[in-house]
Amino acid sequence: MKKFIAFIFTMFCIANSFAQGNSEETLISRLSEHIRSMENYEVEFEVKSGDQNIKGYYAVSGDKYYISIGDAEVFCDGSARYEVNPQNKEVTVDAVDPKSHNILTNPTRAFDFIDGEFNFAMVGTEAGIATVKLTSTAENATLGVIFVAIDTATAQPRSLTYDVDGDQIAIKVASINEMTGMVDISMFTFDKNNYRGYEIVDFR
Repeated sequence: MKKFIAFIFTMFCIANSFAQGNSEETLISRLSEHIRSMENYEVEFEVKSGDQNIKGYYAVSGDKYYISIGDAEVFCDGSARYEVNPQNKEVTVDAVDPKSHNILTNPTRAFDFIDGEFNFAMVGTEAGIATVKLTSTAENATLGVIFVAIDTATAQPRSLTYDVDGDQIAIKVASINEMTGMVDISMFTFDKNNYRGYEIVDFR
């Protein structure tokens, strides 16, 4: 009988430890630390908004990044953001918003949620993928609610969904890979010589 009780107690401890290891706080921490561990990395993703599906790509090196989505491009050298719209032949220049967590406006912090700016709530887990709801702790937050799906085994993000007053933008993460070797930082720099004839609108 004592052996049976000891066995039940051991199994309870193991189950409790597993549950704690996959709590919303732990999963978000693992995700954020996993992304932070890569100095340079690239991400392939797909944006779904309404009936539209657009494939995209971005690369990050420190506070610098490059985004390609559809036929548009964004260059960020760490201090300024250059958004290139080939349809209008226009380049919009703006200062970087270091507080933004939006994958399309500041991908360097797209999965960085351990700064105390969010409350976490577990939505559910299915087939090894946990979905966590993030709500901003700031007053008058404009980002709305974020739902992030995380692989519980690898801490890799699988998707992000931004919900602002019921309007949703879903982003499926196809892959995240660390860039090894020497990274050409010129890929993050906007060169106006490559966009002759474009109107440059500077909001800085």
